[in-house]
Amino acid sequence: MRRGERLSLYICLTALTAFAIDGILPVMPVIEAALPPSAPFTGAQIITVFILGMSLGELFIGPLSDAVGRRPAVIFGLAVFIAGTVLAGWADSFGLVILGRFLQGVGVAGPKIGTRAMVRDRHAGADMARVMSIVFTLIVLVPMIAPAIGAGIAAVAGWRGVFHTYLALAVALGAWLWLRHPETLDTNRRVPLRPLRLARNIWSVVRRRDVFPVVVATGFVYGAQLAYLAVAADLLGVGYDRAAMMPAFFALLASGTGAALLLNVRVVARVGMGPLILWGFGLLGASGVSLLIAADLSGGLPPLAVLIGLAWVGFFALGLLFGNLNAYAMRPLGDLAGLGSSIVASVSSLMSVVFVTAIERTVSGPVQVIGWGFALAAVLSVGCMLAAVPSGSGARVLRALGLRG
Repeated sequence: MRRGERLSLYICLTALTAFAIDGILPVMPVIEAALPPSAPFTGAQIITVFILGMSLGELFIGPLSDAVGRRPAVIFGLAVFIAGTVLAGWADSFGLVILGRFLQGVGVAGPKIGTRAMVRDRHAGADMARVMSIVFTLIVLVPMIAPAIGAGIAAVAGWRGVFHTYLALAVALGAWLWLRHPETLDTNRRVPLRPLRLARNIWSVVRRRDVFPVVVATGFVYGAQLAYLAVAADLLGVGYDRAAMMPAFFALLASGTGAALLLNVRVVARVGMGPLILWGFGLLGASGVSLLIAADLSGGLPPLAVLIGLAWVGFFALGLLFGNLNAYAMRPLGDLAGLGSSIVASVSSLMSVVFVTAIERTVSGPVQVIGWGFALAAVLSVGCMLAAVPSGSGARVLRALGLRG
């Protein structure tokens, strides 16, 4: 397998997560109409249970790939993803769709975590940074085009057609990996899957004051995005009656995150992570408060152009925060980087589900859900960062955060 084919495989495996989330967004109202949810199920759980399953899978896949190798771990994840896809795609009740989405989330952790491990195995130093930059820069495009692809498939084959596409994609990626990509983890580098040792290593990461609060902050930031994902389909399709605009709406907001990621690549080496994180928190909070004010002044539904403009600022802030917070949390972990990556991904995903579920249950109105999600995520994340960087005063903490970037 040449470098170009290898990179293409890595991109496709990593993109499966984004496509499984964003590709189904325009179809959510159709699923709810075909299989009406009843308590305790809600339409938003099509997204939130996927993230919940992914958070559990991420914690397991990392150690599994260290023990048995990267290829078996990724194939195992894809098999679980396929099982969930079949269950959801042929479901005759909303509850089975939710169960299938949960299994999809558990399974997608295989290609998500396993691909990063394969990149670490085959590349080092600047070459690894270049590979990851290529992969994640192209992945930015997925949220822009996935809703349009999902809507196009549903228009031709119905909502079940989206799941049929997920099935075909997972099978093709599994075959491509197994037939073409060699194992990257030598047997002499494998770490046996020992529960007690794993528990000790997890505790050594969780108890670190300079790591765990940052992981929690990352969860709040992911929760801000999840708040939008949970209500966006109903907001645009029902609230504004602009279902046909969904793909363009999602793509426009995703461009905010993409613009911030590209900016971050250019300036982070010069200014450091700290100032960019602080700017991200400020913009995210400002976007959330502005959305709440706009919703209050307009009876819950501000003009669509106002909503898109304010939400775009929030998504730009998310683009500044995603990579920098992950890198900030990983810096002190050293030899536990592999396990630390799984813990950061898993705990932050789990925190995001708890965060958005609490908001969805207590806040009425989709714009208010997004606004409170953005605003609270910014405030709570700043509190977490203050806890992670102890100092004699808040001002000194913020300076320390900037200097440490």
